[in-house]
Formats: sequence, C-alpha cells, structure tokens
Amino acid sequence: MKYEWLYSTPEAEGMDSKVLDEIDAYIQYKQYRLVNSILVVKNGNIVFEKYYNQFDEHSRNSIKSIWKSILAIVTGICLDKGILQSLDEPIAAYLPEFAQHLHPYHKLITVRHLLTMSSGLYWNGGVHYHCPMILQMKRTRDWTSYMADIAMSSVPGMNYQYKEWDVMLLSAVIGFASGGTAYDIAKAYLYDPLDIESGVWPQSPNGFSYTIMEGEEESDLSARDLAKIGLMFLQEGRFGGEQIISSQFVRQALTPACTEAYISPSSTHSSYGFLWWLEQEGYGCRGYGGQEMYIIPEHQYISIIQATPTPRSKMYGDLRSEFLRKAIL
Repeated sequence: MKYEWLYSTPEAEGMDSKVLDEIDAYIQYKQYRLVNSILVVKNGNIVFEKYYNQFDEHSRNSIKSIWKSILAIVTGICLDKGILQSLDEPIAAYLPEFAQHLHPYHKLITVRHLLTMSSGLYWNGGVHYHCPMILQMKRTRDWTSYMADIAMSSVPGMNYQYKEWDVMLLSAVIGFASGGTAYDIAKAYLYDPLDIESGVWPQSPNGFSYTIMEGEEESDLSARDLAKIGLMFLQEGRFGGEQIISSQFVRQALTPACTEAYISPSSTHSSYGFLWWLEQEGYGCRGYGGQEMYIIPEHQYISIIQATPTPRSKMYGDLRSEFLRKAIL
C-alpha cells in the first residue's frame, strides 16, 4: 500500500522556520556542493524538505553504512519470526567454516557479538573503504572461508571495533538460516510494508547480501524512505498500524552495548547499540560521505541528510547541530 506523508509547518510542530531557512546560505558559504537532500519530520509530519543537485523526493541516494542499521532491523525480524532462535546462538551453528576449529574462539562468536561489532576478528580498515583486507578477500570466491581464516585479536564480546567482517558474517548467518538472503527478508517484511523502493542488494560470490561492492547503488534509498524507517523506530517498531518488528528488539537495539564507540580512532566517540549510534539526546545511523539519520524521541523528531560520497567526502553534522536541532523550540 502506498504511504501518504502528512505535511505541516515548522511553527505548527514546534520549530522555528527562520532558523531552517538559513540553511541554503550556510551550504553556499561552506561550499557543501555534494549535499543532495535535507528532510525533517516532526510529530509524523514533513515540516522541512530541501533538495539540491537535481534531486527530488523520489531520488535515491547512497546509504553506505546506514545499511548496517537496516541489517540490524532485518536481524530483529528474523528473531521475531523464528528464523534465528536467539541473539546468543553461536554463528558456527549456521556457518560451517566457523565450526571447523580453525581458532578456539570461533565457537564463542554469537549473533549478539556481530550486532555489537565485538566478534574479536582482527581488522585493519585502511582509508575510505580502500581496505587491503577487503581487497584481498574480494579476490577469492569464498568470502566466508576467508573470514574464518582471519586471526582473532580478542575474545568475542570483550572489545568493540568498527569493522566490515561482523556485518558480512551477520548477513551470511541470516542467509543460511532463512534459505535466502538478508535482502529477501528486508523486502518482504520491511521494505514492502513501509512502501520503500530499493533494488536488490548485491551479493558476495557465495551468496550473502553485502552492499559495499559493485552494484551497491541498488541499495540506495530516498530521504523519505529513510525517514519511514526512523518513524517506525520512533513508534517502537510499528508503522501504519502494523507491528513490523517487536518493540522489545527496538529497545534492545537502542541500549548501549559499548559506550566508547567510534568508526576510527580520530572520530567522535558515541555509544553503540545493535549497529545503531546512540547519543545523549537521541540515536541514529550514519554512512560514509555525509549520510545521516538522526532521531530525538523526546521531540518526535527525525532528520535526514544525504550527500554524494567521494574519496574526499566529509560528514555534515554541523547542518544538524547548527540548524535542524537549533530550530526545535
């Protein structure tokens, strides 16, 4: 069923339109030429929406690592439907490569560890997605076996480290457990009920969904479609009168599993839940090159910022902190 957005004015929903109207001049002053979309939803209504670079409300933008937060939702759906039995199931129950005792810690890695970036697998991320370990893996035909051969840097659950291995393995577990792919679950139980438009997520050579690879543009989403996911989380898993994901999982996802989380040692520290970033006032998801969704439950507020990612991309958190957030009365 097609979702029809409601509209309102900033003032009617407790925001200052004068502050919001200053964004254009600021973007020009800062030369933020790659920003494509800015959207604010307040109390379920669109109150501010700006597009640049020939984008409009239907344009789909790269989501980059926002996909990780969506994968967390897919995991919750799998738990709700019994596709996965428990957060504390060992991944070796689904991935034979991790049941071969190549490392004694492998049998200790659980679904929960993957959701909290604490598998303990060694990771050296490189710069701007140009990761030598990823490039080496992509030369193989069996990515799961490649990951099973990586050394362990810590006991699972002991240390947070932002890395791609954990979401790849989580997607592989979902694929094995469901007999399909993580995208199949997302489309049937998340995207279709929320009327979200997406292409089919690309797959690894051995069949699990992953998006930081050739074909990743298929996972692109519009600002409005991202906001639907935010609205669902604000409503504790409900959307359009339907319980999409259990409220229990939403609360678990937004409970800090790590209080000193970061993408790289030089980046801002936040708390981290189940592949969602948690801050003192709210929570959200982020992606390389300026992709951001931020939610403040107290104010029933959702903001979306989208931009074109490039090797020299940056984040645009100042647009939120200096304008979108300050506009809340």
